[in-house]
Amino acid sequence: RRSLRAHPWVRGPHPPALPPLIQEAVAHHRAGRLAEAEALYHQVLARDPTHPEANHLLGLIAYRAGRLDRAVELLSQATQSDPTHPTYWFNLGVVLHKQAKWGDAVSAYRRALLKNPAYPEAHSNIGNVFMDQGRPAEAEASYREALRIRPEYVEAQNNLGVALKEQGRLTEAEDAYRRALAISPCHVEAHG
Repeated sequence: RRSLRAHPWVRGPHPPALPPLIQEAVAHHRAGRLAEAEALYHQVLARDPTHPEANHLLGLIAYRAGRLDRAVELLSQATQSDPTHPTYWFNLGVVLHKQAKWGDAVSAYRRALLKNPAYPEAHSNIGNVFMDQGRPAEAEASYREALRIRPEYVEAQNNLGVALKEQGRLTEAEDAYRRALAISPCHVEAHG
């Protein structure tokens, strides 16, 4: 079974000296008080509709609530306002992937990689898109790149096993699953 862990909550460093309203919103967000965080993000956007971090974090809330079109809108605004932030592109890719917009998702993940080539989650998620498209050889290459960057990345190791199995390379798949279990003995999907 393939793991599609997309890491939608991965966030890079915040811009320096976040305004107090954003700091308060982020504190609510991290504590799981999403309604409070959402209200504060809206206040920030009422003052500055292009504020990248407010759009980004509000987009994550929309994603979590299943409002995917709204999440794409907000995350797209974040990438337009700050195209240099790889996490904005990554999370846009996560939502587009969830919407089965394969090409757009890969493009967003690749934009994240242009900003941060050492982003193993982006490589792994490109592999997940390729697997969803029935392209296991291309997925294998993406998973291997993720593992080159982070050798202990258990999800990528497990997904590599799936991609190898789909190609009929069962001995190599078994080795990949064993490596995943060596990294994390409780990794349920590697037991399958």
